Amino acid sequence: MKHPFILYTFLILGINSSGQDYFNLDAQGTAGLYSGAESPFWMHSNRRGRLDEKTFYSGLLSGTAIFEIDNTSSFQFGGGFLYKDGYDDGIKIDEAYFSYVSPKIRVDIGKRQRTDLYQGLSVSNESILWSLNASPFPGILIETIDPIFINLKDYGFGFKFSFGEYLLDDDRYIDSPRLHHKSAHLVYRNKKSFEVSLGLQQFVQWAGNSEEFGRLPQTLEDYGRVITGRAGIDDVGGQEVNALGNQIGSYELKMKSRMNDLEVEFFYNHIFEDGSGLKMGNLPDGRYGIYVEDNRDTFWGEDWIKAFIYEFHYTKNQSRSRKSSTSDGADNYFNNNLYKSGWTYQNLVIGNPFILTTEERYRIGVNIITAHHIGISGEAFDLPYKALLSYRKNYGRKDTFFDVTQQVVSSYLEVELMKGDYNLSAFIASDIKNVDQSNFGAGLKFSRSLF
Repeated sequence: MKHPFILYTFLILGINSSGQDYFNLDAQGTAGLYSGAESPFWMHSNRRGRLDEKTFYSGLLSGTAIFEIDNTSSFQFGGGFLYKDGYDDGIKIDEAYFSYVSPKIRVDIGKRQRTDLYQGLSVSNESILWSLNASPFPGILIETIDPIFINLKDYGFGFKFSFGEYLLDDDRYIDSPRLHHKSAHLVYRNKKSFEVSLGLQQFVQWAGNSEEFGRLPQTLEDYGRVITGRAGIDDVGGQEVNALGNQIGSYELKMKSRMNDLEVEFFYNHIFEDGSGLKMGNLPDGRYGIYVEDNRDTFWGEDWIKAFIYEFHYTKNQSRSRKSSTSDGADNYFNNNLYKSGWTYQNLVIGNPFILTTEERYRIGVNIITAHHIGISGEAFDLPYKALLSYRKNYGRKDTFFDVTQQVVSSYLEVELMKGDYNLSAFIASDIKNVDQSNFGAGLKFSRSLF
C-alpha cells in the first residue's frame, strides 16, 4: 500500500507541535462475530474504510490539534492510525491532514474523513456518489462550509462550491490515477430558516499508468479537458467515447426547514455518467429521501425518536429507455472499460454501498438495484440507540442479469451501554436473503478520550 510522504508529515506536525489551543487523543475499538463467510451488510458498510466484509476486530488511535487564529478561524492538524484484520490485515493511516477553517471556507490538505451529515443513519450521506463507505483519499480540497450569500448576510441568494484534486494511491487496475472533483450549488435561504439548494457534483478519474496502454493522457491540456468534461484527443481503450477519463456526476436538490427545533430535509440525487444522463435520459434513477431531526424538549419524558431518515434508491433504468440504447448501449454505473477498478477505493465502493463489488472485489458486480432504507436514532429506557433497516433487490449489472432477483433484508441495532470516560456499545446485525444463506452477527464497540 502506498502512502504519500506528505501524510506522515502532517501527522507528525499535528502530534508534536507545542502551544496548541486545543488537543485531543482518542482510542476506539470494535470486535464482532458473524455466522457467514462475511459479516452482515450493516456491520461493515459506511464504516469509513475501517472495516471490511471479513473484519472481526479493529482499533483506531486518532488525535486533533487546533490553533486559533482569531475568534472565528483556525488551523487544524489531525491524524489517526488504524489496525484491522480482514481482507487487508495490518496498520494503515486512517487520516492525516492540515486544514484552514473559517466561518465560510475550509481548505484541507492530506487525507481527512468526511463529516457525517445524518448521525450515521443515511446510506449515502452527502451524495449518491460519495458516502462514508470507503477511506478518504489523499489530496487537496477547498470548499464552502456555509453558503456565501450575495448580500453578505445570512439569508437571501447565494452559492456553495467545492474543488478538489486527489490521488488514488491504492492497488488498482490503472496505477496511480488522479481524481478531480468539483461541485457547485445555488442556494436560497429566507429569514425563517427555510433553505433550498440546487446544483451538481462531478468526479473524474484520469491519468495514471496502464500495463496495456502505458502512461495515460495527463498533460495540462488534458487537465483542462477533464475540468470541462470534454473528450480527449486520442482514444485510449474506449475511454474517450463520452469524456476524458472515467466521469461520474449527479444533480442534487435539497430543501430543508426548521420549525421550533424540528428540522426537516428533503433531498434528491440524480446520477449521470455520460451525455444521456446529463439530459436525464436515465430517469427515474437516483436517490430520494427525507430526514427529520427533533431537537425539541421531550414531551413524554423519553427521547424515543430523535432522528429519522427514509431513502429510496433506484438504478434500474441506466438509460435503457432511450431508443438509441440499442446501438450505443446502456449505462454501467460505477464501472468503466479502462479504469476497471471502477468507482472504488481500497476495494470498497466510494458511493452508494448498495452497489456491490464482485466476489473477487475486483470491480463492480451489482449496480442494478432498488432499495428502501429506514434509519432511526433516539433513547429508550435511558439507553441511546441507532437502528437501520434496509430492503433491497439486486438484479445484476449491464448484460449480466441474475436468473433469480436477489432480495435482501439488512438490519442493524446498536445500543449505548456506557457513556463517560469510557464508552461502550453493543450491536446486532443480520442479512435475511432469498437466494444465499442468511447471516447474523453481533459485537461490541469501545472508545475513550485519552486526553
